[in-house]
Amino acid sequence: MSVTSERPRSRPLRLVARAVKRRSWVRGVFRGVATVLPGRAPTKDPIFIVGSPRSGTTMLFEILDRSSQLASVHGESHFLWQLFHPFGGPGWSSHEVLPEQITGRERRALYWMIHLISGDRRYLDKSPRNSLRVPYLRELFPTAWFLFLRRDGRATVSSLINGWRTKDGIFPGTALPHLCIDGYEGSRWKFLVPPGWEAYATGKSLAEICAFQWVASNQAILSAREQLDTDRWVDVSYEDLVRSPRREVERVLGELGIPAEEEVLGFADALDQHVTKAITPPREDKWRQENPEEIERILPLIDPMMRRLGYDPYA
Repeated sequence: MSVTSERPRSRPLRLVARAVKRRSWVRGVFRGVATVLPGRAPTKDPIFIVGSPRSGTTMLFEILDRSSQLASVHGESHFLWQLFHPFGGPGWSSHEVLPEQITGRERRALYWMIHLISGDRRYLDKSPRNSLRVPYLRELFPTAWFLFLRRDGRATVSSLINGWRTKDGIFPGTALPHLCIDGYEGSRWKFLVPPGWEAYATGKSLAEICAFQWVASNQAILSAREQLDTDRWVDVSYEDLVRSPRREVERVLGELGIPAEEEVLGFADALDQHVTKAITPPREDKWRQENPEEIERILPLIDPMMRRLGYDPYA
């Protein structure tokens, strides 16, 4: 399995990202100077890839990130959204952020930073946490597009289970109190922290928690889609992307109004050679070999959402 190296960011942005990640006081400085930053309009037609953790969002992002028409931080954008909504702060309870939490200072800082990143190109962003923030993002960026990547719940939950149990530091997780999870020896909550996580902190199996994460992220996306007055959605199936990557990528680019450049399509053609953050190479039915018994036990929990997304949980 090959691993794609990260494409370099601009030096100023790289320094900002590192500083924000490592020191909480830097967030305070950015919030403090926001009022004196140059005013900017919200970037036009940004693209946000949303989906459950382990549904293939990194894979889709890395394909689209090859386009000369798009600009990104070439990785997950947590540091941008954590500037004004840091984890573990007063009142923090989940990764969800609501539109009414946006401040004028936040708008000014984010518009300025994203302009620094993208210039005259369209901004591309990917973070599974944003599955809980679609209304928030739409309020910030009225012309935003959302790419909704869905994946068979059995496969996604199985991949989440593997990710929770991985000990190489690739998925560091969030420090949450009083975790006691059957089938998990760690002390940190991995991946998405949806509202209601407290009910799963103790007395649940790891498979049940992963099922909860998958259902919660997809439910949040579907609810936002129903509530928002926008047709700027593009649906993408993980299974279709893995089966026919070039065809699917051409379709997605066409719906977004982006030229289908050969660098992007060529990268898609060699998808299995460009795997990052994958514990094993992409395959539709890996769960049948990796965690079949655990998945069988949580099928009733994911059945309704599976059917809503067009999957047969017993196929």
